[in-house]
Amino acid sequence: MKNHLFGAALLFAAFSGVNAQTTVLTPQFTEQSKKIVIPKEGSVFPEIHNGLIAVSKYPQLMYVGVASGEYVWGTDFHFTRKNDYATAYFSGGAMMAWRKKPDAYSASPFIIYPDGKYRDFPATTKILTVSDFCEGYALMQKGNFMGFQQVFIDKNGKEVFPALNSSGTGTMGDANIYPVRENRRVFYNATLKKYGYADKNGVVVIKPQFAQALNFSEGLAAVKTGGEYDGKWGFIDPTGKMVIPATYILKPGRFSEGLAAVRIGSSESDCEMAYIDKTGKRATENKPWRLNEFHDGYAWVGTGCDKLSVIDRKFDEVRNVTADFYHDGNGFGVCNFQMTPEGKVDPDWGIDFPGGEQSLNQRGVDDGDIFAPDGTVLFRCVDARGERVNLHAPTEGELMFCRVRIENEPRLKEKSVYLQCFINKKGEIVYWFEEGVEGFEGKKPVQIK
Repeated sequence: MKNHLFGAALLFAAFSGVNAQTTVLTPQFTEQSKKIVIPKEGSVFPEIHNGLIAVSKYPQLMYVGVASGEYVWGTDFHFTRKNDYATAYFSGGAMMAWRKKPDAYSASPFIIYPDGKYRDFPATTKILTVSDFCEGYALMQKGNFMGFQQVFIDKNGKEVFPALNSSGTGTMGDANIYPVRENRRVFYNATLKKYGYADKNGVVVIKPQFAQALNFSEGLAAVKTGGEYDGKWGFIDPTGKMVIPATYILKPGRFSEGLAAVRIGSSESDCEMAYIDKTGKRATENKPWRLNEFHDGYAWVGTGCDKLSVIDRKFDEVRNVTADFYHDGNGFGVCNFQMTPEGKVDPDWGIDFPGGEQSLNQRGVDDGDIFAPDGTVLFRCVDARGERVNLHAPTEGELMFCRVRIENEPRLKEKSVYLQCFINKKGEIVYWFEEGVEGFEGKKPVQIK
């Protein structure tokens, strides 16, 4: 143990950005490390949801229970689209998936649950498209392009929220489902081709009237009035009253700690930014910056390829983090750092720090080092050779997923092996995944009639 701590101390001193608050981890096996056998060339999904670890060998999908470390179920279905993060995770106790049934011409959606039970939709239901589940609900479009009906369903496939039903023809419009934020859910009316808001029970509280609409945050939501291409953005309160006039051509950010970032200009490639308060008053002058929302009194700002900094509520720089993003070897530094994460459930704006932690790299929210809102590197990971290892953001059980090279470990078949594993905040390997040919089938899903 003393040698391990001494090695960690040397590594601690070797990296830029490391300070007294940084923990440098070198993944280590313990007597409690649990081996899980996965299919050859199988992939482990980096987040744990509902106490389950998802493992895929396309087109199959299997789940391991973290309590037992054993497979609880595995599908023998042939999934018809690659299982990305959204389709491999449950939301509100359900997951939407697609498979091609025997002798069927095309794929059909079905609902599957954390216990491995699944439910098919009735054969009489003509489904044009259906969204993933969000907090236990999904959005379905029934019919065809000549005429379809848009409805919400719960995790049992039952239609709910009839006041939000709409119908349309031709293009589908927005077939996504949005989360409930501050008892308001954005919904799209396919008949009017406008957005409105409902409460958590599906009651319309703000009628569809907006060309675009974002989620509520701190009592305000950004909406776009007018047309899709010639409209402007402003902010409404929970009753639908416009409290900050629609004057912005470009989509603004959401409010956090009383401030929202807005873009001033007519083009995303040619604009400046500023913060406004809840009255719409400018809290800063226009800056040629990329601005982020505030968390714990801090916000990340970028100035092109030159600099990435953290500012406080006085808009003063408190930390220059530029050097922390030159370690991936591609030479781009902070040029590609994104303030708006892609593919997230609630991507209105900015970098969130759930639990005061986030994994960031040169592209923004992605596997990398674990940062605090003030720019401090909380966790950095290296392998036995001292090479940098990217960490996924902490998930259930405060575990972090990584792919790391392990050397001279008696439990491994080879002297040097590249492993997928979950580690804790001490660097201890809790689960590690070994490729094999058996032991990963799991129980088959059971159909609910």
